[in-house]
Formats: sequence, structure tokens, C-alpha cells
Amino acid sequence: MKNLVYFLMSFILISCNNERKFDEVKNIKDYPKTEFLATLENKISNDKNAIYCATLPFAWNEITDVTGKPSLINKKFSDLVLLNNTKSFKNVLNRNEYESSVEIEDDIIKAYVYFKKSLPFEHKLNSYTDKLTFNAVPVKSFGFTGYDEDEMINIIRIIYYKNDNNFIVKLLPKDNNHEIILFKSEQKFNTMSEMNDKIIELTNLGLVEKSNSKLNWKYQFREEDNIIIPKINFNIETNFSSLEGNNFYGFENNYKIESVIQRNAFLLDEYGAEIESELVFSVEAGTENAEEQPKPKHFIFDKSFYVLLKRTDSKNPYFCLWNTNAELLVK
Repeated sequence: MKNLVYFLMSFILISCNNERKFDEVKNIKDYPKTEFLATLENKISNDKNAIYCATLPFAWNEITDVTGKPSLINKKFSDLVLLNNTKSFKNVLNRNEYESSVEIEDDIIKAYVYFKKSLPFEHKLNSYTDKLTFNAVPVKSFGFTGYDEDEMINIIRIIYYKNDNNFIVKLLPKDNNHEIILFKSEQKFNTMSEMNDKIIELTNLGLVEKSNSKLNWKYQFREEDNIIIPKINFNIETNFSSLEGNNFYGFENNYKIESVIQRNAFLLDEYGAEIESELVFSVEAGTENAEEQPKPKHFIFDKSFYVLLKRTDSKNPYFCLWNTNAELLVK
């Protein structure tokens, strides 16, 4: 916990000198329509935002390196079972892109994981104050129209387009090892893992359609097209109560999870994306294509959508946001 406080203080001091900064740290209780997920395989709710970051499974991996891979977890601890079995965090970040440490003091084992990444765009996109309502709530937004400079088009790629309610766009930061994917779909998914698999499927379909001269208009920005994305800014800390108090059996010892505290901060606007996450995990020992005519495409994120941050060489994201209400959006 001391490490967490130290990094929170350092973060606040650094942010004071940065015009673009995260919101102040708040507890998840201040966001009744938002929840944190331990893994990509946890179920998501249709009416709550969901936030996932790989720092939690990274920390659990550090813990089990010390305790041994649990040989016995009671099935009633369903979130712990998912956390122990997940493999979707592997290789989502290079080892030099995050910090991790383990401390052992008496019977307490504490793992700490910290990650921060800045993903600015090559050029600033347009900022809007009155162009978007998200589920009837006016919110600030950013993007561009087909009339804007060609340099802006280089920042955004159309990955898949079916219609104005089913599409995938990719935002390209200056760091070409990372990418920001936004997915709007009328299909409902049970987990972020299912959603990620669908993105991979539609990305491959998009590549096929792009090579079809009758369909490639879908993947080119035209004068009538526009893209409008809500600005996002949050800095939230929570305890994973569904994990705390769980027991597991390791190297001939019983262990009890004392506390799991995670803070996730995320900012997305016309300048790019900023992501920061830290996790303190404490354990106690003891117990076919029809021809279509080109039409204007409107990539308007005014309803539920997903945001993924991932390395370009990884199948899975290291950060994922399911945004279904305006609670985390900039008003």
C-alpha cells in the first residue's frame, strides 16, 4: 500500500505540470454504473461500463511464482478461478514496458505492478463541444470529416464497415508498436474476450472486402464521411472484493488473499491516448459480397462501444473499455 500511495503522489505532482492530465483519483463507488474486471473472460454487463487492464493478471502471475501455481481453488471463488486460468495477458506488453516487484515480509507476500504509456497522435484532430450526444447525454468529442486535411486521414484507418452501427476504426499513434481500436456493434457479447475474437474475425473480413473493387469504398474516407468520438477521461481506484478473502493452496501451504487494489486511469481525446495502471496484490500464508453503391459513412460513437489498446504484434489487448453509458465521458 505504501508503494501505491507513493506512485499516486508522484503521479499528481507530475500531472500538475501537464495541461492534459487525468481526472483526480476517485473510488469506484463514485461511479455506480462502472465496474472493473479481473480478466478478459469475466462477464460484462449490458448497462455498466467495464474496465480491464492486464496489471491484475500480471500481479497474480508474480504471486504464483512465489506461492506455486495453485493446485486447489474452491469453485465458489469463480473470479479467482478465471484469474488463475486466464492466458490472455501473456505477451500483451514487452517486459520493459511495465514494472513489477514482489516483497515478502513474515507471512505476507505483496506483488506490485505499474504500467504507464503515452500514445500521442502525429497531428491533433479536431475538437468539438456540441457535435455528439451519447445515449441522449451531451458530451465533448473529437474527430474529423472527409473535408479535413489529408494528414488527419493518416491517423485513422477503417478496419471494417457494415453500416453506421457496425464498424471498426483504428487510431494510429506515433508509436507504431501500439494501436487504439474502437468497435461499435449491435451484437451483444458476454465477455471482452468474445468481443476481441469478433474484432479479429471482422478485421480479416475487412481485408477481403478492401481488395474487392465493388466494396473498397467502405475503406476509403470520402468528403461526405465523418468520424466523431467522445472524449474519455477517468482515474479510478477499487478493491476487488470478489477476490479478497479467497483461499488457495500452493507449495504445501494455504494462502488467503488479503487485498487487491487497482487504479486505472485513461484519457482519450484529439491529442491521443494516455493510460496508467497500478496494482497491489497482497497474500497471507496460513490458511459472399453483394454489390453496393458508395454512400456516406458516419462513424459516430453515440451508443455503446469498445476501446482497446494493444501492441500490434499481440492478439490480445492490455487495456479494454466497454463504454455503455456516459459516466466516464467528458461533459
